[in-house]
Amino acid sequence: MPKSGIDARRQAALKEGSAAYLARREEIIRAAADVFRQQGYEGATLLDVAKSLGTDRASLYYYIGSKEELLQEIVRNAIQNVLEAAETIKRSRAGAPEKIKALITSMVDNYVENYPYMSIYTQDLGRIARQESDWATDVIDRTRRYEAVVRAVLAKGQKDGTVRSDVPVDLIALSLFGMINWMHRWHRPDFKFSADQIADSFTKIYLEGSATDLGVEAIGGRSKSA
Repeated sequence: MPKSGIDARRQAALKEGSAAYLARREEIIRAAADVFRQQGYEGATLLDVAKSLGTDRASLYYYIGSKEELLQEIVRNAIQNVLEAAETIKRSRAGAPEKIKALITSMVDNYVENYPYMSIYTQDLGRIARQESDWATDVIDRTRRYEAVVRAVLAKGQKDGTVRSDVPVDLIALSLFGMINWMHRWHRPDFKFSADQIADSFTKIYLEGSATDLGVEAIGGRSKSA
């Protein structure tokens, strides 16, 4: 199969963007996500993806160029979903604490539902940022847009007095991202706590802190009632 020919056809079809073509491409990406989740990204092949769809591997190349491209699209979709959720949360009329809780829940749910792809994205973010591909540029842009939404919600909380203002908003945001992103080190599909339990615990720790009033006083900080 002449790669240059099928590559050209795929690029032309993507540029044209017919509804039928894009729908089939999304179907293949969703099928790949299921196969990768069940068999692991390293162990799965394009043939496995094709078999799950009841077709042959050759037919996939009209829609997708490689297994890596499938993984890239899965990650792109996951990031877009959490970005759209964050933008909706930001536009809501809820107070900052409620918005923060919704953001944490959205992040945890996205991480759990898209395991292990978000783990791969989190670990490779530095490498992705150094790439010059259209995909990498798009992923980094969406990541920055998401971070900006979170910072805006936190800054609004500081302004209205519902989020502590004695810590720079950038550090408050980084602590939140660090807490969620570290899930790649310990979360697995068979983890003993559900996504809801994780999100609730993270929300309590993040909004209330893990120290008692006595603990806060011991380090010279403010009390929770301050």
